[in-house]
Amino acid sequence: MKKLFKIWGIVFTGLFIVLSSGVAISAETIELKMAHFMSPMHIQHQQSFVPFAEEVEKLTGGKVKIKIFPGGALGDAVQLADHVKTGVTDMAFIVPSYTTGRFPRTSVFDLPFIFSNAVQTTEILYDVYDKYLADDFKDYKVLWLYSCDTGQLHSVGRPIQKLEDIQGLKMRTPSSYMSEALKLLGANPVSMPLSELSMALDKHIIDGMLTPNTAIADFKLTEVIKNTTQVDFYVSPMMVIMNKEKFDSLPDYAKKALEQASGKKWGLRAAKIYDDYAQTTLKNLSESGKIKIYRLSPEEKKKCAEKVKKMETDWIAKNAAKGIPAQELMDRIKLLAGKTK
Repeated sequence: MKKLFKIWGIVFTGLFIVLSSGVAISAETIELKMAHFMSPMHIQHQQSFVPFAEEVEKLTGGKVKIKIFPGGALGDAVQLADHVKTGVTDMAFIVPSYTTGRFPRTSVFDLPFIFSNAVQTTEILYDVYDKYLADDFKDYKVLWLYSCDTGQLHSVGRPIQKLEDIQGLKMRTPSSYMSEALKLLGANPVSMPLSELSMALDKHIIDGMLTPNTAIADFKLTEVIKNTTQVDFYVSPMMVIMNKEKFDSLPDYAKKALEQASGKKWGLRAAKIYDDYAQTTLKNLSESGKIKIYRLSPEEKKKCAEKVKKMETDWIAKNAAKGIPAQELMDRIKLLAGKTK
């Protein structure tokens, strides 16, 4: 009998350990890493990324926590798409145009003088994504798509009120596509990180820049520029992507929470944050009286658009050769944007 009690004691002890272990595992918190290259003071960090992480935690009752690594801690703007794919980070904010050639279909959104604001661009991104863009991101789980506010022309010397005014100016460019556009307009594009712009503008190393209104606020460039010309030159498509294998490995409740907290509604929300911030920045500039604000006339804008028109035909030819339905995609985007071909 004594031996029987001993055996049962061992059995119950083992059972207790197994059950206790199971409870511990089921109660274990899942921590996911999210990376971006911007400051923790950036409006998207504060009003988009942090609220997203908080919403996922709320929806899972605290079982899923997202730790955000800002400021390039897990990779710079060029590296992050690779770092998501290889698992350095579970998810990241990326700008496809920073890795030229990697997302060929999506690069149509980098062409100039098509889009009017971030919300409009985001609606169009979602309209064409499944049919035309999805192959660009087949290696990822896309959480949400969106765009920054439209890029404008800012200068420290003469104001830009007509096509001729930009010719010969050294202008900071945000991407290879915008470098080509500036060259076609007769300007001299200069590649330079946003963090170096303040000194370069102050010392007249460059004459101006092509960048959204939100960027001049974020990087405190309002102290050095003298003129801004609102022209809605370009947008930059953006997205938050996740490692596909990591997403697939998560329990159903975690997948559901991630999808519920992201998607089109979150993309439109993030885009509106940019649009609203752009308008607030412009209003503040106007009220300060320190910077002269111009808007390019429809006639001058049309002249500029004609100068860069070849970028569209070149894009179509280049991507059609890769088997991409480039003309069809371009036509659809132009239709949605309310622009003639």
